[in-house]
Amino acid sequence: MTRHAHGVSRPQLGFTLLELLISITLLGLILVLLFGGLRLGVRSWDAVQKQVDSLNTVRSVENFLRSEIALTYPYRWKQAPGQRMAFLGERNKLSFVTQLPSRVGAGGLYAVSVELEHLDSGKRVVWRQLPLNPRGQDFSELAQAKEMVLAATELNTVEDIWLTYYGRESESAPPRWLDRWESDVRLPMLVRIQVKFADNTDWPDFIVAPMLSSEVVR
Repeated sequence: MTRHAHGVSRPQLGFTLLELLISITLLGLILVLLFGGLRLGVRSWDAVQKQVDSLNTVRSVENFLRSEIALTYPYRWKQAPGQRMAFLGERNKLSFVTQLPSRVGAGGLYAVSVELEHLDSGKRVVWRQLPLNPRGQDFSELAQAKEMVLAATELNTVEDIWLTYYGRESESAPPRWLDRWESDVRLPMLVRIQVKFADNTDWPDFIVAPMLSSEVVR
């Protein structure tokens, strides 16, 4: 005998309206939390990337300046009274004579300067160079030289960059660190470049010794 189950009720499939509303609300809360976490992660990544870019820029500028300052040439201005030493060290600017390789222009001796400029739009480190003029008496011609910006927007996190100079002001004076170096007879023994970031942290000082002795003159 065959039994028919036409009279047996089946359970209803799907969600009720209340269950659907609760599910949508929970899904919305989860999406808000996920979006907030993603946005926080992106901001953190950008902040870290900017810091890394700044550190890489400082390191690149440091390596460049280290190699160039090490090749400082003890040149004397032939036309200047007393044939002064061609080296002027200031807090935010350094002017000196160096021998650039042949791949840079025609090679030979150049008058160069590196300067930290403070502008309304921020800071930038600028390099200028000119072939050395044997009739020159100072570095004034460098003001007309074409500039090469070593770093600019990457310095947004940098508060200050400054130079100091170590050496003897005279034969009888003991060597010490000075904010300015303008000697008629000698180069500094050491040049130190210091960097302070906007968050008040310091970059480790780097110190360069000019490779050539100031006793050797051209």
